[in-house]
Amino acid sequence: MPHRTATALAALVNSCLLPAYAGRTPADWILRAADEGLAGVALFGTNLLDARGPLREDITDRLRAVRPDLLIALDEEGGDVTRLDYLTGSAYPGNHALGTVDDPELTTLVAAAIAADLAAAGVNLCLAPCADVNSRPDNPIIGVRSFGAEPALVARHTAAFVAGLQRHGIAATLKHFPGHGDTRTDSHTALPDVDRDRDQLAALDLPPFAAGIAAGAKLVMTGHIRLPRIDQLPATFSHSVLTGLLREELGFDGVIVTDALDMAPIVDRWGFGGAAAAALAAGADLVLLGSPDAEKLLPEIHHEVELALREGRLTEQRLAEAAARVAALRVWARPAATPPRPDPAVGLAAARRALTAYGLTPPGAPRTVHTVRLGATANLAVGEAPWGPAGPLAALGALAGSTEVEPGTDPAEIPLPGGPLVVAVRDAHRDPWQRDTLRALRARRPDLVTVEFGLAAQDPAPDGPTLLTRGAGLANATAAAEYLSGRSWQGPLRSGRA
Repeated sequence: MPHRTATALAALVNSCLLPAYAGRTPADWILRAADEGLAGVALFGTNLLDARGPLREDITDRLRAVRPDLLIALDEEGGDVTRLDYLTGSAYPGNHALGTVDDPELTTLVAAAIAADLAAAGVNLCLAPCADVNSRPDNPIIGVRSFGAEPALVARHTAAFVAGLQRHGIAATLKHFPGHGDTRTDSHTALPDVDRDRDQLAALDLPPFAAGIAAGAKLVMTGHIRLPRIDQLPATFSHSVLTGLLREELGFDGVIVTDALDMAPIVDRWGFGGAAAAALAAGADLVLLGSPDAEKLLPEIHHEVELALREGRLTEQRLAEAAARVAALRVWARPAATPPRPDPAVGLAAARRALTAYGLTPPGAPRTVHTVRLGATANLAVGEAPWGPAGPLAALGALAGSTEVEPGTDPAEIPLPGGPLVVAVRDAHRDPWQRDTLRALRARRPDLVTVEFGLAAQDPAPDGPTLLTRGAGLANATAAAEYLSGRSWQGPLRSGRA
């Protein structure tokens, strides 16, 4: 292959990069980079906090005025992980709720509605679904983002979600290959080890990815995890995992995209440039840089990729192969002129079906409820999207009062009024303070209703009346509020969009 000019090589590197920028309105540098061949732009919650106007008007139309075929990506899983509804909570339940219902047709309908919302916003790449099998209940980063703990269940819903997204021209991304469900470490902060060999992976973790690939998923995202029985490098940098396992064994010929390189175990050791070069050499095609403003990162990445080329750690042929796959994806994902109309009712309908109640029934007549929400720290994938029953209860005219409790508070200091009382928790099975506090509050008010907005470690007969929402999105919270108050929601869920 003839050597390219410096300008041509820079354009080739750009065509494999998916950076972010700071603020709401696209910065001048990102517009210039898009004009110079950038593959696309990833939007994060930090881009969506200052909602002056519609996302399409503020962001995506400005980007597409420079490059109509630009990839514009969002983490839009539904449920706990949302960017479109970051200010209000998702109008759709997430994977755990959909897996609980176990109706693949419903999963396809929810994914199609998410796709319609993304298309209307000018987004054409969804960094979902999460295809991880949540085989470890205390997993700190997957949890309700997974369809469940059974490979076959996760596989059928992964395929259904892919079908719903891509029905409306939104490229689907299977993540986090080869499976993040058996980790006890959050890969945003440390590198998890997964003690699986190839046979165990094939039996437990790979079926959902195989099903998603068979359904036509356009992308697979790497996981920042290490499988020491296969390779000492993280999967994102492992030729054995990306080229051997994903390409050769599973037959995937679409775009391999990295998870965000700004995660601590990656950037702290390899840096952005070194990580980008290593991922491309291992077989990745598209490099997701993460949420930091990338203006000062691009020169570092170009330098390290060019250095890897000179030293023989990366070839122009591998880089050209990656760029060609991304170019084909841009052609497939070119936005339609007329976006489809979303189904405004499917999210709440699905969330209602996912509710599981123990030891209680809906009230016979409308009533007001006091809520106590025990503080819980969300992981970095979720961010700070609102959660809990107080907002939906207030919107239904059914909130008698609410108390927000900071983590670590002495349970004896928490006031408990009379009347119907709800205590909201989130992943209490992983948080000793929440469990101890809930136990102390129930000793004072045996009739209180626990509402678990996270993952229930199992479905026991809990100690006292309990409602499981199977997620913390606005749809989940609204379904719970209806159940607790005896009132029905009317109209669309959204009060505002990012």
